[in-house]
Amino acid sequence: MPLAPPWRRRKRRPKRERIGHEEPGWILRGPPIAVTCKCGEKRDLRYGEVWRCEKCGKRWDTGQIPAEQYEAIRRTQLRFRVLPVVYGLVVAAVAIFFSLTGNVFSVFVLLPMATLAWFVFVQPAHRRRYRRAIAGLPSWKLRPE
Repeated sequence: MPLAPPWRRRKRRPKRERIGHEEPGWILRGPPIAVTCKCGEKRDLRYGEVWRCEKCGKRWDTGQIPAEQYEAIRRTQLRFRVLPVVYGLVVAAVAIFFSLTGNVFSVFVLLPMATLAWFVFVQPAHRRRYRRAIAGLPSWKLRPE
């Protein structure tokens, strides 16, 4: 890469913005567990992680959660992440098919229609099903050690 004066250098693209409390790799390891200490300190922990509160010194262990119950939550979360990915792959495959067959105009019709269908019909129904699925999952009251 040749040297260029600073005013001509290309800006680096910022890293992908993480949504909320998302950490790298949490999709496959399961959702974080929110632990709130009685003193008001709050922390998101992974399953099996131990945390000592900086304010009051109480020790919180997420290993108190039964493994099979946490695994059910993780499986539910992964199951509901599949539909958006599959939908996107199907739309991309159809767009590529139209492009390769010389039907480029159809791609300009397909993409807005697929986006409209996603936001108006598929996503709201998917969210309702997801909320019903997670409503039946257990929650826990952890005790400090």
